[in-house]
Amino acid sequence: MATAKQLDDITECPICTEVYTDPRVLPCVHTYCLKCIEAWSKDKEPGDELACPLCRKEFTLPSNGVIGLPKNFIVNNLLQMKQLSSVESKTSPCEVCSGGEVASVYCVECQQKLCQACESYH
Repeated sequence: MATAKQLDDITECPICTEVYTDPRVLPCVHTYCLKCIEAWSKDKEPGDELACPLCRKEFTLPSNGVIGLPKNFIVNNLLQMKQLSSVESKTSPCEVCSGGEVASVYCVECQQKLCQACESYH
């Protein structure tokens, strides 16, 4: 079951520890905010070698610089899902119990919105 905490961890940049803004993926498959990887590579020119901040695997900066790194569309989709689920969960009732509690998580396996009490039993 995907919880809000797990979704927060997946959508957080390891450099700034904030929610990704314009996530870019390196050849080693680590993802960072565009602004964070730009700051990391501020002294580098296109064509220079740069090491990933996490695994230290080196890669060559694209000809148009950091902006040329591919966008991470999977992370972008997760960010959209997170935004939609947070709006829905603030207004959606738990779909398991009849206690009238507001749902706090969404289970991707059973596709139900759950309150905190039902999540702990689930």
